[in-house]
Amino acid sequence: MRELPVAEAKRVFSEVLDAAQRGEQTLVMRHGKPVAVIGPAPNEGESGARKPLPKPRAPGGLLSLVGIFDDWETFEEDMAEIVASRQFDQGRPPPDFGEPDEDVAG
Repeated sequence: MRELPVAEAKRVFSEVLDAAQRGEQTLVMRHGKPVAVIGPAPNEGESGARKPLPKPRAPGGLLSLVGIFDDWETFEEDMAEIVASRQFDQGRPPPDFGEPDEDVAG
């Protein structure tokens, strides 16, 4: 198995892919430690189709909110009302972003 540092693998990537097509594997090293193996793709089945990709894990963060409001029929009107009510709200102080840095301001 051929070993290459990341920079070298990037420089000769097409050669690495050619080697993979020939069935050879290349070990990519970062700071002397192995991080990836680039090699041939799994064989295709008799039908010529590749195996399906694994399903992703359940999304997290903001992506988990996609579609959550689909059943909320008055969503746009309700959000517009909230924005309008907060637009002129004097009860909350403006955000404090601190003093600007002299390097940035100057």
